[in-house]
Amino acid sequence: MTILVTGGAGYIGSHMVLELLGSGERVVVLDNLTTGFRWAVPEAAELVIGDIGDQDLVRRVLRDRRVDAIIHFAVNCR
Repeated sequence: MTILVTGGAGYIGSHMVLELLGSGERVVVLDNLTTGFRWAVPEAAELVIGDIGDQDLVRRVLRDRRVDAIIHFAVNCR
């Protein structure tokens, strides 16, 4: 299963990413790094830098990575 974690470079989101990876899931992180950090995303997860308000980007991520589920941890939503 491929899981998209928005805000996965933040404190809580990055811990969720670690748990998902530990459970054998494929993880894609979408984060604009406004309050998150690149170093907080484990190497086993794919990091896409961008904003959840960018509908075209979100569509591409969902389609191209064949995302099955989304976990949302974004702080500032537009």
